Amino acid sequence: MSSDQDTIKIVNGFLLNAPPGEFMEVVSDVRGLLKNDALLNETAPNTFREYNTEQMLKVGAPNGKHQVLITKYGEVGHGEYLDPQGKQVITFDHIKQEVTSSRPLGSSDIDNDAEPYRQAFEAEALKYVAEHYEHGATTVYGSKNKSGQLVITTCISSSLFNPSSFWNGRWRSVWIATFSPNGEADLSGNIRINVHYYEDGNVQLNSSANKKQKAPGGNPSNLAAAAFKTIATQESSFHESLDKSYRKMGDTTFKALRRALPVTRNKIDWNKIMTYKLAGDLK
Repeated sequence: MSSDQDTIKIVNGFLLNAPPGEFMEVVSDVRGLLKNDALLNETAPNTFREYNTEQMLKVGAPNGKHQVLITKYGEVGHGEYLDPQGKQVITFDHIKQEVTSSRPLGSSDIDNDAEPYRQAFEAEALKYVAEHYEHGATTVYGSKNKSGQLVITTCISSSLFNPSSFWNGRWRSVWIATFSPNGEADLSGNIRINVHYYEDGNVQLNSSANKKQKAPGGNPSNLAAAAFKTIATQESSFHESLDKSYRKMGDTTFKALRRALPVTRNKIDWNKIMTYKLAGDLK
């Protein structure tokens, strides 16, 4: 018999691997299987927080018309997350998945040296997301690393849920620019995409890529523009590689899985079947 810790580990595995847009459904299913609400409630706060920040949930910002991402890069306290665009810190309830309150940014919440660059990256990020991700949002953070270099972290999350057609999906990318003022930037990116299709089956696409590039230095506006030119190229390349891969799979791998002929060893006369179907519909 497994211990409670073993059970929690299994439960967390189910929850943290829930497809985008289906987390609460998986919670309900796990609750039904577990039949132990006390154990589920014990692990829920940490597990819900980890899932929400990893998925980079987008929420409407209070007192504003923009959206903000809930990410580990913007976490400043228990349930508190930076909203640099709205110049505030929001409190997020991970269980209810909603914003409960907000407060103005404090002096310790921003890095004054990084802020001009952060604002420039944010302006470029908003234009980029508006152009390429109809259902997306972005949040940009600024800080310094231990070496005193400036670090600008751009998070992009775009999701589209269509449960009536049995599919959901989310795109996530994080781009971190590290540089000294007016110097060349090291640009590292992580791209992740997850799509779940579950009509009469259960198929998931999980793909990811890590990228490393350089962006020429300059003033904040020039550096941000150069960085996003590179980001656009890299993300477009990732899109194209996925398209090429799945076109190839359709022409080779999937065809190899099909029977050349049905079990009768005779080709199917689809026209005759359609005639039967029409005749049946007219009865």
